[in-house]
Amino acid sequence: MFHQSVLERIDVIAHSGIRIGGETIIYIDPVQISGAPHDADLILFTHPHTDHFSPRDAKKLMKDSTVIAAPKSMAAMIRLTLRKKPVTLLPGQSTELAGIPVCAVAAYNKRKPNHLKAMKWLGYILTISETAVYVSGDTDLTDECRGVSCDIALLPVGGFYTMDPVQAAALANAITPHTVIPVHYGKLLGGADAAERFRSALNPGIQADIRPSAYSNIMISQYARAALLLIPAVVLFFVLRSFLC
Repeated sequence: MFHQSVLERIDVIAHSGIRIGGETIIYIDPVQISGAPHDADLILFTHPHTDHFSPRDAKKLMKDSTVIAAPKSMAAMIRLTLRKKPVTLLPGQSTELAGIPVCAVAAYNKRKPNHLKAMKWLGYILTISETAVYVSGDTDLTDECRGVSCDIALLPVGGFYTMDPVQAAALANAITPHTVIPVHYGKLLGGADAAERFRSALNPGIQADIRPSAYSNIMISQYARAALLLIPAVVLFFVLRSFLC
C-alpha cells in the first residue's frame, strides 16, 4: 500500500546511497556522508563495490545498536572493516531487521562480468508502514526483478554496469509500483538526461520522482583512484623488466 509519507522519508544521499527516515533510521549503500550523525538503526549493503560499500562512511553512521545486513559473501569484509558481525542474507531470504521486514532479491548482470550471479549479491524489499520499498542494487532486468511486488522502487538507470533508462522503465512497467526513483547515473553513467529518458519510457500512471542528488560523478573519482593505484605497479613492472633484461 503506497503512503506518501514513506516516499517523503526517502532521501538519495548520492549515487545509490539511500536514507529512509522515521522511527527507524535505515541506510542502504551509504556513501559521501556529511558529518557523523551516528543515527543508523539499520545499514544494508547490496554488494562490495566501492561506490556502494564505504566503511569510512558507514562508521560515521554506526552506533552500538546498529544492525548491519549484507550478502553472505561480504561477511568477512564487514567484520574486518567495521568490526561488527553482520546479518547475512541470500537471494530469496526474508527476515526482520531492527523491526523492519526485509526480503532479499538477487541482483546481477546476465551477460556482463561486473555483477556475477554466482556472488549472490542483493537488492532489498523493505516494508515500512505497510509500504513496500524495493531498492534493487546493481542489476540487469532479470526474472527475479520481474517477480518483485512493491509500491516504491529505486532502480539504477545509468547503463553499462546496470540497466539503462529503457530497461529500467521496462522493469517498472512490468512490476507497476506507484512511484520510481531513478538512481545510479552520472556523467560517466548514462549522462545528465538519463532520468528524463527513464521517465519518458514509463507507462502512464507510474510516477517518476527524480532526485537531483542521484546524479553523481562518483565513478570519476573511483576511476581516478584505480588509475593512481595502477601507476606504481606499471612503473615497478618496467623497472624490473629493464633490470632483468
